[in-house]
Amino acid sequence: MGHSNFKRSLYCGVAVFLASPGWYPAAVVFAQEAAQQSEGTVLDAIVITSRKRTETEEKAPVSATVLEADDIPGSTLDSAAEIAKRSPNVNFVDYSRFGENFLNIRGVSTLGSPLNSLDSTVGFAVDGVPTSILGFGPPLLDVERVEVLRGPQGTTFGRNSLGGTINVVSRPADGERELRLDTEIGTDGHAFVQGTAGGWLVPDTVAGRGVVRLQKFDGDVPNPYLRKDLGGAKVGAARGALRFTPDDSWTIDISGTYSRDERNNPAYLYYDMPDFPTSGEDVEPEQSRTIGQGTISISKELESVTLTSTTSYQKTDIHSYADFTDAYLYSAISGFPTSVFFNPATDKIMTDETEGLFNQEFRVNSAETSDWQWVLGASFMHADYEMHREAGTAYVPVFNGTFDNKLKSSTYAVFGDATVPIDEHWEVSGGLRLAHDQQSFVGDYVSNGFPGTVPAFHQEGDVSDTYLTGRAALSYHWTDQITSYASIARGYSSGGFEKLAAYAGYGIASPPFLPAKGWTYELGTKAQVTDKVALRSAVFYNDISDGVLSGFDTNTFQVFMTNQDYRSYGAEISGSVEVADGLQFMAGVGYTKTKMVDVSAQSALAGAAEGNAVPQVPTWTATLGLDYVVPGEKFGISGEFRANVNYQYTGTRYSDLANAAKMPAYHMVNARIGWENERWGVHAFVNNLLDERPLSYSVDFPPSGATGVYLTRGRVVGVGASVKF
Repeated sequence: MGHSNFKRSLYCGVAVFLASPGWYPAAVVFAQEAAQQSEGTVLDAIVITSRKRTETEEKAPVSATVLEADDIPGSTLDSAAEIAKRSPNVNFVDYSRFGENFLNIRGVSTLGSPLNSLDSTVGFAVDGVPTSILGFGPPLLDVERVEVLRGPQGTTFGRNSLGGTINVVSRPADGERELRLDTEIGTDGHAFVQGTAGGWLVPDTVAGRGVVRLQKFDGDVPNPYLRKDLGGAKVGAARGALRFTPDDSWTIDISGTYSRDERNNPAYLYYDMPDFPTSGEDVEPEQSRTIGQGTISISKELESVTLTSTTSYQKTDIHSYADFTDAYLYSAISGFPTSVFFNPATDKIMTDETEGLFNQEFRVNSAETSDWQWVLGASFMHADYEMHREAGTAYVPVFNGTFDNKLKSSTYAVFGDATVPIDEHWEVSGGLRLAHDQQSFVGDYVSNGFPGTVPAFHQEGDVSDTYLTGRAALSYHWTDQITSYASIARGYSSGGFEKLAAYAGYGIASPPFLPAKGWTYELGTKAQVTDKVALRSAVFYNDISDGVLSGFDTNTFQVFMTNQDYRSYGAEISGSVEVADGLQFMAGVGYTKTKMVDVSAQSALAGAAEGNAVPQVPTWTATLGLDYVVPGEKFGISGEFRANVNYQYTGTRYSDLANAAKMPAYHMVNARIGWENERWGVHAFVNNLLDERPLSYSVDFPPSGATGVYLTRGRVVGVGASVKF
């Protein structure tokens, strides 16, 4: 974590101390006395923009984690996973394939896997522009900070922010001169190089920034049949930004990004393999994703308001090709020798997906100096999605034949949000969003002759929905350093058609799934206890109706899709303290409990049961960090030495609706030590110091008792250097 992280924020979290009624007045007195006695530097205010206006995090009635650029190393291959590990009550679900990974927050989750590119309970946006599941977790380029907002953010982000929103804020082209080269090399073929350039193109009028990145990882899962390691990656990415300021009232930002990410992650691995992890696939898996995006944001400051228009278009292409019958796993399931399953000509699935995503938003904001802070806006989103899938297996119709499916989705919305002070202590805030969704589906299926399939099948359908989301909050500012709040919010996650047309092989049209809806109730407190101690806390309760559920029966290989109600409750607490000059300690803990309720007969067929926990939600999450900075002058040299250790804990969680398979908890430790001055920098690092191989998904195959799993990469050790020109 960066040295300035202490000065700008840490995390937000749980009010375990909220349970004590006598805490507030005592804390007020303590904070006032400490402020008078302390001689340290006052912490800078944390600024967030996720709610479509600039506000200080410590007074916003929302639980948030704000991560700085240094908290998420540029060389990370899994940006969403890194964000989740450093944010209490946030979990990353990794199916090792682009377009199928997702986040859950506070137990609000997809109950299975996403059914289409817009099926998500957590929004992901870059500079306020939302993306879909296909563009989720891209390489993060030139990041200034990442804002993690827990709880529904439907007022300003609308659909698919039922559990919360991640907003990545990019470094603007602000005219600051920068010319920098960063490099790393490490074990298992880890290599990373990035160049950054920025400055004025036309003094005080046109500024520019650009970043180019190349990196690779050779993989660390051996495959004896292919005689190579799997789990590798090759990434190329670039971002360019221009800012045009013809006068003090206009700001025109133009940015473009491009990335290509290639992986060869293995599918199910046999968990009880003596040499686990070992892959038994008979072809090299292929996963690739290309994302291109352009955004134009135009802002005009008038005397009492600011007008903003943001226009963005994103094109995403995904390709995957894999053998889903790992020879070691399916030998254990069937009892046949592994040689039966080492056949490159059978049991393969190839999928190509493409999506064009257009976003337009118009917004009017009150002046930042206004006592009443408000925002009014209108937005439009349109997505064109197409999928071509060629599947051939020895099992069931759903995995056989050619599928050509198209989805067109549009959302129109108007929204408003305001914060109004009542007196010097009390403040009320709230907002509403009225939206209308439309989605059409066209699917064509052609059989490959598998027994039980129809020769061909065509289906079409349309759905639409008009809905209202919003929030209301009451805040009390005990002092300038302590704020408590209570809030209620209505969230929404869009329904629609599943992209695979899973029943087409049977000649049955896939019915649309219902939108998920929910109420969230939250209490929180944010306290700058002294200039060197900060605490954030919240407790919450989520009541979710019609959560989107997908299940897979490993006995019959039947796919199920339906909607299911569930509840979650819990708390998070986090904080930071400057232990000594240059030494900072940071911590965050999250607790979430979930259960499914009113289980339907269709949900029961998929494995759900009354009272079962929501899959992929850990009960406990925690993060600890130590950051130590020593001025180089103590050793007679320029610059500074910096050492950082970060620990992350993710507790046990069920991987399936039936709660039959429980994945073990895991501990991750990352460490880094280095020196940097105004020109040069060197560092050494170790990621996953304990060399744990956390499971991201597991499934049991009865009656054999064999378990297939997905897992993350192991330990990587390396060194790096940087130079500024």
